[in-house]
Amino acid sequence: MKTALSPCPNDTFLFHAWIEGVVGQELPIVPSFADIQQLNLWALQATYPLIKLSFPCFSKVVEKYQLLPIGSALGFHCGPKIVAKKLFPLNELSQKKVAIPGKETTAHFLMERLLGSHKAKRFCLYHEVFSLIEKGEVDCGLIIHESRFTFQEAGCVEIVDLGELWHRQTHLPLPLGGLAIARSLPDATKAKVIDILHASLASARTLPNRCISFILKHSQEKDRDIVKKHIDLYVNQETEHLSEKGIESIEQLLDHKLPKDWLYGKNV
Repeated sequence: MKTALSPCPNDTFLFHAWIEGVVGQELPIVPSFADIQQLNLWALQATYPLIKLSFPCFSKVVEKYQLLPIGSALGFHCGPKIVAKKLFPLNELSQKKVAIPGKETTAHFLMERLLGSHKAKRFCLYHEVFSLIEKGEVDCGLIIHESRFTFQEAGCVEIVDLGELWHRQTHLPLPLGGLAIARSLPDATKAKVIDILHASLASARTLPNRCISFILKHSQEKDRDIVKKHIDLYVNQETEHLSEKGIESIEQLLDHKLPKDWLYGKNV
């Protein structure tokens, strides 16, 4: 199974046992790792039958993909943060140049939705945000993934957590990304992928120390404690199986513009 995923700890934690052949030997995986913006571009081109992608991007490819009920990252009272070298009032954001980790990302989509359109943008890879702020090439930046745990070490302060803003407005978790599978695959294959991912996740939870070196190898952040915090935050019950509240949050984020069968198994 050709699969594209991010190198972030929540993804590598989920996929480790499958990639290493501990589970899923009957359906070997061929993984490709890429930054979330590249994953979104691959999804737009339908390059991989199984792919991690941002939810706003999913809405653009839903005719070719369905979302799996396993593998999603939803934040509770947390999400992408806007950070800067110095504090400034949020109402001044429109006057600032912002580093954004990818045009198709949930972070960009959410900033525009919650805070209005901004003309002064600098699109980049997520691990380049701090460097752009430090060099003074931007006034502030949107951070995602493990960066939420390291922005203070990078000499930055938090302006706003978009996940908290989202929760205040909706009282729902914030959908960040999920696993999409090609509609063209047989239902038996889709069901098998779900079973393997459940087994892979169970393996990681039962023996977390077995996958830590694999996770650190791929992660931008090499501190074990930070990696663990990231996993604890974003590998939750919604990752194992989307709840009704999780489903509602995705539909609300995407303005209920999804077909009835957008989630595999929802109406089966």
